[in-house]
Amino acid sequence: MKGVSQEIDRSVKYEMKILEKLVTDITGKRYPRVYFDGVSRQKVTLLVRFTTIKPAQDIQKADFVFIKNKTSKFNAIKPTIALDFVSVKNCSLCIGVFSWRNGRPILILFRENLQKFNIILPKEYKYYIESKKYIVGKK
Repeated sequence: MKGVSQEIDRSVKYEMKILEKLVTDITGKRYPRVYFDGVSRQKVTLLVRFTTIKPAQDIQKADFVFIKNKTSKFNAIKPTIALDFVSVKNCSLCIGVFSWRNGRPILILFRENLQKFNIILPKEYKYYIESKKYIVGKK
């Protein structure tokens, strides 16, 4: 049983590292302020406690936004990543989606929306950048 709990801890830590690096690379800030909309309290607590991410009380004060479970239109006024494919369909200006499938992380960044927010990422992200028109609608 101990092995299972260690595996969960490892995958959670891995996700926290991925999200932290993504936010700091996009914002260019060491301690970015992030607004969470629809994200579980547990995930927010983990991100704030174990990364350099700081919570923003409202979207206007945020450098970055994470959304999840958005079943209606979401207007992204700050760089926004959806944490599920339902939300990305309802956020026309999301810069990407981060999710899990079959125990593996999936990161897709949308070229058009990165350009709209004037975001230039390090070359290591080139394999994750796609056109949104080919991605939305897929599961």
